[in-house]
Amino acid sequence: MKNTFPKNIPVDHAAQIFVSISSPKETTMSRIALTLKNTIDQEKLEIALKNVIEVFPFFQVYLKKQFYNYVFEKTDNIPSVEEDTRWTNRYINFNKNNFPFRVKSFDKTIALEMSHIISDGFGTLSFLLSITSEYLRLCNYEVDDSLFVKKIDTETISEEWECAFRSTFPLKGPKIKLTPAAYVPTGKMIPVEKYYSTRIIMDLESLRLKARNMNVTLNVYLSAIYAFAIQNLFIEDIANGKADKNLPIRLQIPVNMRKYYPTKNLRNFSYLYSPAFTITGGSYTFTELVKKISYSIRHERHSKYVEHQISRNLRTEKNILFKVAPRFIKQFIFRIFYHLFARSQYSGVITNMGDIKLPDNLAAQIESFDIIPCNSPVPGRNTALFSYKGKLEMNIGSSCNDLRLENEIINIMKSLEIDNSVVYKRDT
Repeated sequence: MKNTFPKNIPVDHAAQIFVSISSPKETTMSRIALTLKNTIDQEKLEIALKNVIEVFPFFQVYLKKQFYNYVFEKTDNIPSVEEDTRWTNRYINFNKNNFPFRVKSFDKTIALEMSHIISDGFGTLSFLLSITSEYLRLCNYEVDDSLFVKKIDTETISEEWECAFRSTFPLKGPKIKLTPAAYVPTGKMIPVEKYYSTRIIMDLESLRLKARNMNVTLNVYLSAIYAFAIQNLFIEDIANGKADKNLPIRLQIPVNMRKYYPTKNLRNFSYLYSPAFTITGGSYTFTELVKKISYSIRHERHSKYVEHQISRNLRTEKNILFKVAPRFIKQFIFRIFYHLFARSQYSGVITNMGDIKLPDNLAAQIESFDIIPCNSPVPGRNTALFSYKGKLEMNIGSSCNDLRLENEIINIMKSLEIDNSVVYKRDT
């Protein structure tokens, strides 16, 4: 017996910012695509989506305005599969009865583009793989159970759609000071209807060995490469009078909180590590940055710094003045706060989806994945890391017309003797 899904549910804690900033320039849309062994039967894929949406009712919604807040309103309408396009992660106007996601397909590819107003990478991957598994079942392939897959006879429980932040974290905690603005690499924006990407494909085991030899995680090792590249751009911009040498370099590294607080939630449940450093006393070597980022992440994890940030934000929601303020005032405040503080806080964003491990009979049908994080005019490039079938990919989504950062990362990998192949999606 499936639980009754409420007609309206409030946007979750993390989504309030994303609702406020969603625009053609900052779409909030991330994308996970997979390529199957065989060409897709579009009619069966449509049936699979119709079947699976029944066990993901929290995605079968439209965003609606109320006087005090936004809510997601359940609809009986069924999403359809769209033809995939060259330019991805594009804007959806949520005020016009559009679903907060797109399911797209072409040839052997199934793609899901999902807005962060409704879910994070884990929820996106779960929905995509559930659709894919149901499609394969309709094609007479049997797929074993998986952490990511909800089958059409699965019970839907309220934990999946309720705000996991509000149910997990207390309001109490120390005050957290706002951090200063960070260095952001310069770059000219491309037209909003486009979104470039650079896929750097590497061997997973050889990267793991390099990280292990430095006594750090793979995430730290690759984040250090990213930070080292940004430092090199910073030094160049300082020399050209384009940057203030006193600014810090700060990474935004989203972390899946399900790792530490197990939950069945499929909405947003990620937060941020924010390792930072300055070069006023001199630049860092790569080895020094590896150690610095490793220490910073360990400190944020064990000091509960991330949890304290979440508690601080939750306290804001409980403020009586905030609660009684009309929605349009709250959204104006969120938008101003984001543009004045959050947007300027980070030099680069790097999200690690980890090693995607699937049941053998599902993996046998899925040749590869392609993950592109949502776009942002500042810092202009967002990056996803993931691995599958022994290959590790760093996929850099870019709203900039240059390859400064991408080329610097590739040059650093060459100096570290990291073999890679590169696939560009840009204007031809």
